[in-house]
Amino acid sequence: MPISKQKIHLGLRISIALALLGILFKIMHWPFPGVLLFVGVTGIVIFYSIQFFQKQPKTLLDYSKLALLISFLIYYLLQVLHLPYSYIFRIATQIALVVFIILYIRHVLFLRGSMDDGLSNETKKSSIKKKLSYLLYGIAAIGIILGAQFKILHWEFGFLTGDILLIIGLVAATAAVLIGLKASNP
Repeated sequence: MPISKQKIHLGLRISIALALLGILFKIMHWPFPGVLLFVGVTGIVIFYSIQFFQKQPKTLLDYSKLALLISFLIYYLLQVLHLPYSYIFRIATQIALVVFIILYIRHVLFLRGSMDDGLSNETKKSSIKKKLSYLLYGIAAIGIILGAQFKILHWEFGFLTGDILLIIGLVAATAAVLIGLKASNP
């Protein structure tokens, strides 16, 4: 019997809140941060996995999101709790991140393009601006969130550092806002 979407979202929110409290406890050196982090991260993995398995139909992008989430959360948990073998999940997370970004860009650019068939030229131009805007907002979100994570965790992936990712994210957000302004002013 499937669990309702409301219960899954509630479980995800509570799990995220517990993980964030665990981070706060860890930073402040308060007691029991490991318990909070473990329960929160485990809850995120469980509830997101339930949500994933109930979703129909699944795309390759959905699978890559699940792989990225699970590998990152396991890596993060091992790293924060100073457990061995975290480097294995660091590599897995970086690979999952690259795959996710490629599939996300493919999804925004190409799969949404099939919806444009039969539209007028003016509508197609508007659709192209929307696709570009979606892509830029996606790059902005990915860049800013991952840039912050890379800086906090002191990650480097080739030439990609937290600073570079933050710059990419903020420039993409600026471009998306400007494209939105131009599109809204005739």
